[in-house]
Amino acid sequence: MEERGELVKSVGNTWQEPQSSVKENARIGSGTVGGTIRFLGYDYSGTAINQVDMWLSHEELPVFIQALVTHPMPLPADYLQTAEPHENGFWVRIRSHESPEIFVSRLSSAIGCLEQPA
Repeated sequence: MEERGELVKSVGNTWQEPQSSVKENARIGSGTVGGTIRFLGYDYSGTAINQVDMWLSHEELPVFIQALVTHPMPLPADYLQTAEPHENGFWVRIRSHESPEIFVSRLSSAIGCLEQPA
């Protein structure tokens, strides 16, 4: 599948530009609400390459990953997740090839787990 442009959506209440500078201020959970989601290269079957970049604290990362793994829709075969240490937490990138609706549903559910009281 070729990547033919991108549609940038927000996570949280703000729109973000598709720049590396987003890394400095995009936070989910206990940080500033934000992040960047990209949907690249839609194909005829309704799938796309979906990508999200966001920051999570040390405490949030395992909760977030557990929520992704236990979501009713299983992770697709074409799935990549990285977590890079950054400012007392992790800069997380998730990239998958699947329906954007499923990707956003799984992501929203995992973010919702972060917002629940401990």
